[in-house]
Amino acid sequence: SVRPLMENSGSPIGPSDKFDIVGIRNDGGIDAVIVCNGPLDNSSTTLHDLELKVRNYLREIASEDFISQCGSGPVCIYVSCSHTVSTEADQLIADLAIEAAQQRVLLHLGEPVA
Repeated sequence: SVRPLMENSGSPIGPSDKFDIVGIRNDGGIDAVIVCNGPLDNSSTTLHDLELKVRNYLREIASEDFISQCGSGPVCIYVSCSHTVSTEADQLIADLAIEAAQQRVLLHLGEPVA
């Protein structure tokens, strides 16, 4: 029998249904971080997993549970990657940032500034 592939097998993106890091800033804003544990290459698996994770973050940030726990301050989602980032992954982040902005969420590649 064929075993289904584990989600994210070999992907630099962690489980799509969990926040990697969430922090509430002193000003009430919220930083959510997607941590990449490898290069963001241009494989369909990596791009799919990245898009899924970002969309899940966006959906969760808008949920009543999240707002009751973290507040409704301005949200930044950082895609934290100390590895190489393909042009395709960079473009995907830029495209998703446009969608995120419609939800008043800032999405970009980089690290939160302490």
